[in-house]
Parts: sequence; structure tokens; C-alpha cells
Amino acid sequence: FAVNLAGYVPFALMGTEKGQFGYKLQVIVPANSSIRSLQDLKGHTVAHTEESSNSGNQAPRALFPPSGITPGTDYKIVYSGGHDRSVLGVAHGDYEAATIASEVMERMFDRGVVKREAIRVVWESDPFPTTSFGLAHNLDPQLAAKVREAFFTYEFKGTPLGKEFAAVDRFIPITYKQHWAVIRQIQKHNGI
Repeated sequence: FAVNLAGYVPFALMGTEKGQFGYKLQVIVPANSSIRSLQDLKGHTVAHTEESSNSGNQAPRALFPPSGITPGTDYKIVYSGGHDRSVLGVAHGDYEAATIASEVMERMFDRGVVKREAIRVVWESDPFPTTSFGLAHNLDPQLAAKVREAFFTYEFKGTPLGKEFAAVDRFIPITYKQHWAVIRQIQKHNGI
């Protein structure tokens, strides 16, 4: 919306030296579940997080049908009220499966809220972009170049930012055309 309505030009995300960034939509099940694939969701009940959530609801509605699974038709949807609730519900056997954002579950593992061995991932998407950093489309080109340089030369190590976001070590270059393609696909499918 910022790009299309306000002229925002994203140019960076926090990532790693290998170019890794963002989070993934994951379908999770209890570790002892008989569900092994996306197709195995047929006839089951799956927790989506909330209607407005990208990975918790909008993305599954757009990305699953090409694989032969239509949420709400092939499986029953219940709303958990949040990613953390979905993860806890799967870990405790309250939900047969759930669609969640990978980064939420990873943080819950790291804090010891949920044990890794309680959950199994049966499907995951390509990465979605997280919060981006960008410029106004009409910013003076020389200033825009200096802002980009400041981001791409920033050293994370030993800074408060580096401590808070330990899984990343740099800002990586991105483009709206390439990195938001899946988001545009989801929005188009859902009529947004």
C-alpha cells in the first residue's frame, strides 16, 4: 500500500550474509500427527490466526489452491486469535494443524515457551519480506544515495540493534518488484 498509494521505494531489509530474510508461512502439526503434507489437511480442522493476518490466513487462501487444497472447503478453519496461540494450540494438541509465521514460532522456541520436539512443520512457503526500509520516491537522488550507503555500511555487531535482532547481521538490498511479488499474488487472489 505504501508503494502504490504513497510513492514509497523500499530498498533494504534486515538479513544475513547469505541473503536470507523475512519469515515463511508454515503449516505445523503436533509431532505425532498422521498429517505429513499439505494434501493431508483434507477433512481436518486447521487453525488460522485471524482474518487480517498474511501468513496466518490471507497467504494460505491464495497459495494452497494451486496445490489442490482450498481452505474452508477442503478443511475446516477455526481462528485462534494469534500466531502464538496457534503454536501453543498445536504443541498441546488442541489444534490438528495451524498456519503460522515461522519467526513467531522460532522466538517461542528460543524463549522456551514451546519445545521444538512438540511440533513438526509439514509445509512452508518461500520467504515473505518483513519490515522494509525505504525512501520517498521524490527524495533528492544525492541524499537518497547517502541514505542507502548508511544502511549498507552499518555494522550490526555490538550494537543494540544487533543484540535485539541476533538472527540477522546486515541490511540487504531488495526491490518491490522482486521481493513483494508473492504479496501482490496473495492480494490479487484475495481481491485486495
